[in-house]
Amino acid sequence: MTCKNADKIITQFLDDDLNNQELGDFLNHIDNCPECKEELTIQFLVKVGMKRLEDGNNFNLKYELDNMLGDARKRLNMRRYLFFASLILEFLVAALAVSTVVLAIAIG
Repeated sequence: MTCKNADKIITQFLDDDLNNQELGDFLNHIDNCPECKEELTIQFLVKVGMKRLEDGNNFNLKYELDNMLGDARKRLNMRRYLFFASLILEFLVAALAVSTVVLAIAIG
């Protein structure tokens, strides 16, 4: 992912509106690009910080952003796990169907 692409989808990340591929690419880029991590931090500060100020709440935005990134990594790992688990289940169902057909032919 390029910096230009990462910059374009920061808002989508903050809104939790990225698919698995986009989220994985974005997180990898943010982990390795200090400039884009800084831009993410700025946009997060603007979006979340302004809301917190309006609400009069106390906040630690660095901690919140770090938590948001950590949660996004956990969600991505869970999505990948569920995707692979569904592939395994589909394979098992197909194998069971083939076994059933072979058994039916052998009995018949």
